Amino acid sequence: MEKKNCIFFLPYPLEKTGNRARQLRPRKMLEAFRAIGYKVYTIHGYAEQRKHKIWKLKKMIEEGVRFDFMYAECSTEPMRLTEPNHLPTHPALDFGLFKYLKAKDIPIGLFYCDIYWKFPVYREAVSGVKYRVAIHEYKRDLTEYEKFLTRFYVPDLKMCEYIDREKITAMAEALPPGADFAEVPERSDIGRDFREKPLQIFYVGGILNHYRIDSLLAAVKDLEDVRVTVCCREDEWEKRREEWEPLLTDRVEIIHKNEDELGPYYEKADIGSLLFENGEYWGLAQPVKAFEYLAHELPVLVTEDTAIGRFVDSVGYGWCIPCEETAIRAQLSVIMADPAQLDQKRAQAKCRKTAQLWTARAEQVARGLTQNKE
Repeated sequence: MEKKNCIFFLPYPLEKTGNRARQLRPRKMLEAFRAIGYKVYTIHGYAEQRKHKIWKLKKMIEEGVRFDFMYAECSTEPMRLTEPNHLPTHPALDFGLFKYLKAKDIPIGLFYCDIYWKFPVYREAVSGVKYRVAIHEYKRDLTEYEKFLTRFYVPDLKMCEYIDREKITAMAEALPPGADFAEVPERSDIGRDFREKPLQIFYVGGILNHYRIDSLLAAVKDLEDVRVTVCCREDEWEKRREEWEPLLTDRVEIIHKNEDELGPYYEKADIGSLLFENGEYWGLAQPVKAFEYLAHELPVLVTEDTAIGRFVDSVGYGWCIPCEETAIRAQLSVIMADPAQLDQKRAQAKCRKTAQLWTARAEQVARGLTQNKE
């Protein structure tokens, strides 16, 4: 049987650790391609490292090694400005590779992770010449993608409305984050009385910027039959402590744990929180933790009118509500009055989670990029 080969491209170093999306996603996608049977040739690092790897790849191709496709992820910065000094030291390197692969009939799919530069908040953060150069380079990237890509992957298709390029939209496909498979023990407390065993809500993730959970904490403050566990970074909690401590009760636990320590917290939780402040830019976010909740068969409360809210609604494993104290309290009261709906959401998560694993994302890419080559 002929071996399956693919190329994995990243215009910055691939980090072996770290749970932020920029670190986690490419690492998980690389692992997933290997898990579904591909031998992966990787190109990552800074420009000089990529240059050597690209030279070696071209030599392999000229010697007859066949590659089914290249999967790439871009940086949050323009392609030519990903060096530590943000200068275009190798201006033709990466798109030169893209052009070469297209000429060799090797399809390319690229994940476009972020569109921060299209919003006023970016103009406020970057000013003067740096802003003008960056905008020029972001637009240049899109023009190059139009020339060379087969698939343009985005977290949510709504992002294409902001890119507003017909050719990009035509080849766009949603490729949200995934999760690792989690073995979940059978629950013995289905349909329980929450007065005897309180409803357990779990939140894991950041608590700065739009990731505010004060509405949740305020909503549960007077709900005696609800417990909340918040797992966040210790330095972020110290920045929020003074503001949020008045909302805490003995039914709220703040913890600082690593990913591999979260198993027991997922097991005892009934609901995961995906409640955050909405906004035109933040509404496009697809938090990785949403898919980790799903893998652990955990129903979720999610902010309505957001990308992740649309996903949760399509899968059917949660409730889309306003991120407001009164709305949260009302929804929790409904759930506690009718625990059967909680069990129904949990069953839906169990049924649908396999299709949302990282391996499913890799299979989607491989299928989409090779379907016209067979």
